[in-house]
Amino acid sequence: MSQRHRRRKGQAEIIGAVIATGVMLLAITAMFYSIVRLQFTTSDVYAKRIAFESERSLEKISVIYESNMDPNTGNCIIRNTGGIDIEVVRIWNSNFEYREPYENEKIIHRGDEIKYTLSDAPVAIVTKRGNVFEVKSECEKQAYSKTIIEVIYGSVPGFISSQNIVGTTRLTSNQSCIEYSVKGNVEGEIILIYKNGTKWIYHKCNFTDPSTYGWKEINIPPQSEFVADLDNSTVNEAIVAKNTTKTQDGNVVVELLDIGRSKEQGQSQGISNLTLILTFYNITKISNATDAVTIFYKFVVQTSGGGKPHQIAFSPHISLILTNKTGVIYSAPGSVSVSSSGGDIVVVTGYVVFPRYFYNFVEGNYNVEITLRVDASSGSTGLISIRLEYIAITGAKILWDPLPESSSS
Repeated sequence: MSQRHRRRKGQAEIIGAVIATGVMLLAITAMFYSIVRLQFTTSDVYAKRIAFESERSLEKISVIYESNMDPNTGNCIIRNTGGIDIEVVRIWNSNFEYREPYENEKIIHRGDEIKYTLSDAPVAIVTKRGNVFEVKSECEKQAYSKTIIEVIYGSVPGFISSQNIVGTTRLTSNQSCIEYSVKGNVEGEIILIYKNGTKWIYHKCNFTDPSTYGWKEINIPPQSEFVADLDNSTVNEAIVAKNTTKTQDGNVVVELLDIGRSKEQGQSQGISNLTLILTFYNITKISNATDAVTIFYKFVVQTSGGGKPHQIAFSPHISLILTNKTGVIYSAPGSVSVSSSGGDIVVVTGYVVFPRYFYNFVEGNYNVEITLRVDASSGSTGLISIRLEYIAITGAKILWDPLPESSSS
């Protein structure tokens, strides 16, 4: 009986082991099937996601401003420059308002474009694949930068050379009003003269009196020693001179001298120090689209006593002053570079950058004031002549219209 019991017990264990093995194999098979199915699903989803992201990355939009010489109008063009058609699902008219696309806006095929006026251009468009393309801000930046190149600088070749206001005769505009003063040991009335073509002209302006705007012709005596282009750069300079004109025997005798020259001696040891202030009234306009305003300048200085550039200290300071509102002034010291142009000629160049993120400009018309302090008291040299060759403004519109150069009759 005991032997039979042991035989049955062994059979039961074998049967139980078979069943357990079957269950285990079934569980492993089910698990393997689930893993394979999950892997397939994951691979499928991943492949679809890769395809989606690939298509999404193929969506490219170019925003192009079509210029008509006015930064406030013109056309804003949205062009599909990608490798896939773009389906637009939402158009933002402002930062707070959106709308559904019109029929002609729903699909932008490859190479096709949609044209808006600048005022009607959307702030942004949203595509079905989730891309968001900014439109209006980019178009406004292009509009303003093109205006700087096309309107301010005209057709003068070269980016830097086209910034030359004096060289392109913008300084001789009928709208120009430049108030100037010299602080230092300078005798006589200060006057600003410039050779425009073949004729000498002078400028004496009071901003409150529009009848004084612009330049007037002046007959400089042949014996005067004025050189129109002191540093031989092919660009004439605006010369800060002394006006010693007098009436002799009932006739007006024009006598102009460099600020450091003596009428009796013709040339002296010059001036040891002075401060020149030039204010260009209503010369530029800054808009809300401006990112930064940069002002460049170049002075040409003639010295005496064989002094070297390092013996003279030049301290520039430039200010942007809102024209029709008191108290709005943005001011910064200039970055200056001093070099010798041969002999007794010293060239002073520099620039000042006014970034919007720092100054937060108020939109409007501005004066530009340049203050140049010159100190030669530490050496044996002195100042004979000081001239402005150019002032240039980028990032803002120039309001003075240039006049053509005069020619002899």
